[in-house]
Amino acid sequence: MMLRTVSTRTVVTAVVALAVVGSLGLLMWSWVERQRSERALAAHLEQGKAYAARVLEPLGTLPAELNESSGLAVSRTQPGVLWSHNDSGAGPVLYAVDQSGRLLATIPVANADARDWEDVASGPCPAGVAVTPDVCLYIADIGNNDRARETLTVYIVVEPMLTGEGQESLTVAARSFRFRYPDQPHDAEAFAVLPNGDATIVSKDRTGSIGFFRLSRDGIKRALASGEVLTAEDWGDTGIVPDARIGRLVTGAAVSPDAKTLAVRTYSEVFFFGAVVADQGVTRWRDLGRPCFLGNAEPQGEAIAYLDEETLLLTSERARGRPGVIHRLRC
Repeated sequence: MMLRTVSTRTVVTAVVALAVVGSLGLLMWSWVERQRSERALAAHLEQGKAYAARVLEPLGTLPAELNESSGLAVSRTQPGVLWSHNDSGAGPVLYAVDQSGRLLATIPVANADARDWEDVASGPCPAGVAVTPDVCLYIADIGNNDRARETLTVYIVVEPMLTGEGQESLTVAARSFRFRYPDQPHDAEAFAVLPNGDATIVSKDRTGSIGFFRLSRDGIKRALASGEVLTAEDWGDTGIVPDARIGRLVTGAAVSPDAKTLAVRTYSEVFFFGAVVADQGVTRWRDLGRPCFLGNAEPQGEAIAYLDEETLLLTSERARGRPGVIHRLRC
């Protein structure tokens, strides 16, 4: 029997051919998926016109230092002051800006690590954080893209007072507490604090259900004092179905000043939930059934805050060659 040998050149040629075919297949699949996403987004933009915002007005651009605005809080003690921070990869720094985006102050946060800061909220200072009943900023280091973090951290600082002089030397010190979820690690970018000191977290998970989680005021106070890791309470399903193709991923949340409404934003819409207060003063949230459509105004919009009971402010990260912006929203 005659044995035939296959030359090295033939083998290499076959391997290269297979690699080329495989690469073309991946490119074709990527193209098909992109086409599907573009069609889905186009349909979403068309359908969303029925829920368009009454007012969606650009107010200004954010400074270069704040190119990935991921959280937003409106000062309740210093009119015209907004607080924000950058997304993951930046240092532990708070930025004060006005509604036009003008930078007012850059304030390092001591005793803090910025692993993945995703939101900031204004709320009452827990007992032991401030000498007097001051207002605090809660900085939520809760990003968890790969769900590898079992415990997350929230930093709390007394809101800095801007004097207009010597801001370059101003630093604030943080206290912190840690928490875990009751079932499994979740990714989240939305954190809101109620006037009574309770906190609401809204998950971002890309599949399954988007849920509410609660951290109680008493639990936060206890964790600050003892160092224990809190377990967040499962506080129900939002009813929001995540869909990355149309930007329906939760990126921020805020409670209205009167504590009656929770606004939850995605890249292209805002959902509203009304407060249902139990006898013991515990708040749950119910869908009000009136989403507000943002269209493509903020393709990388990640932050939301109430200016007053009827007006919201939005900020976005730099995207598609455009700087981050601030919008005023009324729905």
